[in-house]
Amino acid sequence: MQKNDPRREAALRIVETSRLLRNIVEQRLKPYGMTRAHLATLSRLDCQDGLAQHEVADALEVQPIAMVRLVDQLSAEGLVERRNDPADRRLNRLFITDAGRERLAGLESFKAEIGRALFEGIDEAALLQMLTTLNQLHTNIKTMQVAEAATTKLRKSGTSS
Repeated sequence: MQKNDPRREAALRIVETSRLLRNIVEQRLKPYGMTRAHLATLSRLDCQDGLAQHEVADALEVQPIAMVRLVDQLSAEGLVERRNDPADRRLNRLFITDAGRERLAGLESFKAEIGRALFEGIDEAALLQMLTTLNQLHTNIKTMQVAEAATTKLRKSGTSS
């Protein structure tokens, strides 16, 4: 009988856990009239107000067209506003409104409860080790993406063998 590769098992568990977490967060945000993408956008702007719309899309790893719809929704609710970039009128800069900050503040108990439930039974040392491991995985994946992008660029330019 062949022993399972722990790297493969870990990768599969990360994917499965991520899917489960996304689903539970989406489900629990519904009563607040929010989605994960709404929350992520407001949170990003709360930390870095005035980002260009494409910068928020890149940071959240969302397609630009999806970001447009997301910002349209948040703007319609008065949670975010678009402003023309003074140096480049083709760019929209995004700003969280006071109503957006209030909505985020109203989600603090939600975030605290998700955190408590999610990490129940995991002590701080294990959590810190997990963060170290996840940070290394993140770095490895980003390195892989850069290498793949470079390979694709070479292939498209016709300079590879």
